[in-house]
Amino acid sequence: MKKVILLIILIQLSSCKTYTKFNTNELSQSDTIYHLDLSNKNLKTQPDLSKFTIIELNISKNRIATFEENKLPKGIKKLNFSHNKISKKVIFKEERDLESVNFSNNKMKSFFYPNGIIKNLNLSNNKLVTIQMPLYNDKRADTLNVANNPKLETTEINNIGFPRFYKTLINFSINTKN
Repeated sequence: MKKVILLIILIQLSSCKTYTKFNTNELSQSDTIYHLDLSNKNLKTQPDLSKFTIIELNISKNRIATFEENKLPKGIKKLNFSHNKISKKVIFKEERDLESVNFSNNKMKSFFYPNGIIKNLNLSNNKLVTIQMPLYNDKRADTLNVANNPKLETTEINNIGFPRFYKTLINFSINTKN
């Protein structure tokens, strides 16, 4: 009995894959990837990962200029899009269960996430003018970083329900002036 349980545990652990290079031919669409690192790959466009289930995606330090939500993987919880060249709006239309999102060090002007609360959100070092998030949700946010967004006014911060909802924040950085 112990050998059977041990074999089951080993099979489950072997399915916990971490990829640093992504080749869609190596995967079946039923695989769950727990961490995919596509950072520093000199990518110019966002790869279409919508057919895969990926829990954590690091696509930082590339040259991606446009964010396309429809190319995100299923099941995404942690997304790192920092240090790219995103200069337009970032819009999430689908309801997602995101826990951690990092879009720092881009050039984006607007961030829209109307369907929930992101527990840890880093939008620092951008050119943000507007942020739109829901006024109320049962989830708690821990960190909101909008530091170094010189065009972001504190009135725009209030429009996302701060401080009424974000009174639960553990970390909050609002330094909008350089």
